[in-house]
Amino acid sequence: MVKVWDLFVRLSHWLIVLLVISAWLSAHYGDVEYKWHTWNGYTVFVLVLTRLIWGIVGSTSARFSQFLTFPKTVLFYLLDLVKGKSTNYLGHNPAGGWMVIVILFVLLAQAITGLFSSDDIINEGPFVYYVSGDVVALMTGWHHFFFDLLIVLILLHISAVLYHQIIKKEKLIMAMIHGRKPFISKHEPPFVFRPFYFAVLIFLIIVFIFWILLRTYS
Repeated sequence: MVKVWDLFVRLSHWLIVLLVISAWLSAHYGDVEYKWHTWNGYTVFVLVLTRLIWGIVGSTSARFSQFLTFPKTVLFYLLDLVKGKSTNYLGHNPAGGWMVIVILFVLLAQAITGLFSSDDIINEGPFVYYVSGDVVALMTGWHHFFFDLLIVLILLHISAVLYHQIIKKEKLIMAMIHGRKPFISKHEPPFVFRPFYFAVLIFLIIVFIFWILLRTYS
């Protein structure tokens, strides 16, 4: 077994899972003033921004440059997958890598549109007063759309993980818990890991900037 996923990648992955579930539950059950829903959205926003930055300056396996490939590579990978002869990857496979980035940007769009959304009754985002009513209506519509899109992406992601877990016998779920996967080849490039406190520092800087914005404009 070899270490593949650093602590921040694993922790942010499962925190986002819990936050999305919590945001949905709070939007539909009991959270009349949307306070818990709002704080879920704020946390997702900061966490996703941190993960995007980590995808540039973080550990090797977390970097987008390490797992984002050309569309042609993704197509060939999917064709091989259908034929039952796809290659195993130590990090993200070509399709999984693009799924990661798409989900992250949809989450980011979901969080940003929520900042400008309103239900026209008692709940509204912190920045609704700085845009027109038409923009608020547009953002509210997009906020609902991005959540529906997110559900579709999550179902696709879960289906892919279960396929690899059950059919291909790749223990992806456990790998995202303990961070290790079976060593595939001696020719695999070694991963360089950034310390966890570096990710925490990025997270806290974003929290501070976002807090200033909220205090200034909300």
